[in-house]
Amino acid sequence: MKKDEEPIKGYDFKLKKEEIKKIFNTPDYQEYKEKKKKTQKRKENIYKFTSIGNSTNTVRNLIILNVFFFILSYIIPSMFTYFASYNIMSPNFGIWQPFTSMFLHGGFIHLALNMFVLWSFGNQTEEVLGLKKFLTLYFLSGIISGIFCMFFGAGPAVGASGALCGLMAAYVFIAPESTVLLFFIIPMKIKNCVYGFAVFSLVFGILSLIDSSLGFGIAHFGHLGGLVGGYLLTYYWKRNNLIQTF
Repeated sequence: MKKDEEPIKGYDFKLKKEEIKKIFNTPDYQEYKEKKKKTQKRKENIYKFTSIGNSTNTVRNLIILNVFFFILSYIIPSMFTYFASYNIMSPNFGIWQPFTSMFLHGGFIHLALNMFVLWSFGNQTEEVLGLKKFLTLYFLSGIISGIFCMFFGAGPAVGASGALCGLMAAYVFIAPESTVLLFFIIPMKIKNCVYGFAVFSLVFGILSLIDSSLGFGIAHFGHLGGLVGGYLLTYYWKRNNLIQTF
């Protein structure tokens, strides 16, 4: 604009700037900005895929429960007879076992690995799903895992692995592009890891039915049951827009 020209009448740039400033200073906009910031932070945390050292009360309580029953099982060894998950044809079978078996573990390494996975996966999963859905996912996956062992298991099965497989399967819908380190070395997208593990569990589960020694003492159908349970439940939540996905 030349110096001798007059500004366009009816358009006050200073007034427009003040109006824009007022819009961005409203409580509604500030609330929207804060929610957006929290969502971005949550998304970054999920894709980093690590929550070690930042545990929720729920995850800590689950770990404490598992450690408590692990110690108790050494004081009362008969717990494995009554509370492990047996095949439905076994004389030791009990209808409660799909639930109780997820709190027992076959040894310290078994317990330590499962609790590490719970600590790593559980915190972010609970943050996304909320407490009620997180517990529903955890226990329902564990129970379905036990039911698979009831019908396809060759021997007594114990461990929280089925429940943890359900948490892993949920990430196929929550954050499929997030990365995990397979064997703590190989980077892999979580969705590929879950699908690959499902195929692995199915193949070795079938082999264990042919010859129990080919299962290497692992409840492959239990893992598969947890994956199936967690996958179907999270799929239902996503389809009905009941959870937030990234």
